[in-house]
Amino acid sequence: MTDAKPLTGLELLTTTRSVRRRIDRTREVDRDLLLRCLEVAMQAPNGADEQAWRWIVVTDEKQREKIGACYHAANEQFAASVTARADAGDEAAKLKLASSGVFWDHLGEVPVLVIACFEPQPWFDGASPYALASAYGSIFPAVWNFQLACRLEGLASCLITSHLRFADEIAKIVELPDQFIQAGIVAVGHLIGSSFQPARRNPLNEVVRFDRWS
Repeated sequence: MTDAKPLTGLELLTTTRSVRRRIDRTREVDRDLLLRCLEVAMQAPNGADEQAWRWIVVTDEKQREKIGACYHAANEQFAASVTARADAGDEAAKLKLASSGVFWDHLGEVPVLVIACFEPQPWFDGASPYALASAYGSIFPAVWNFQLACRLEGLASCLITSHLRFADEIAKIVELPDQFIQAGIVAVGHLIGSSFQPARRNPLNEVVRFDRWS
């Protein structure tokens, strides 16, 4: 791994962030490095050990541009809303615009876009809580494993999902067979700078209950 100082498990888990502004959009990522991270991804737990995940690693510039255009279109209304709030002085909106706005306009410039997909099993009905939790609960742990592996390699990553408003268009771009379902895209690139920091989170007493809600 590329970190000069080995990370503890706690450091890894508390400093793996969604990185947008500090992804280096000018530097290529080695393919073997990505494959090592995907090997880690496939060690994730998954329902009935079906290993239904599939990964499309998009590095071709024209392909990325097309995906970026879909992502831009998928976020146009939201971006306009956030921009209006920021212009009105909303500080939270200004922060969101500074971060999320990077991908709204520049996702296609990120050197690697990893599309996480899965092949639904016969029991998947696409609607029931059981089916949704089981299917997505088998792909997202693998996505997180991938992001953790990227972090260990000094890479920045960010999972995005709003492009799924244009899932059919994305599927055509990458020639995804009809039987597969997209779960998200992980944008990956080298980190600008050298530090990953824990994020601010709400205190536990605001989000944790024991035995019952009240």
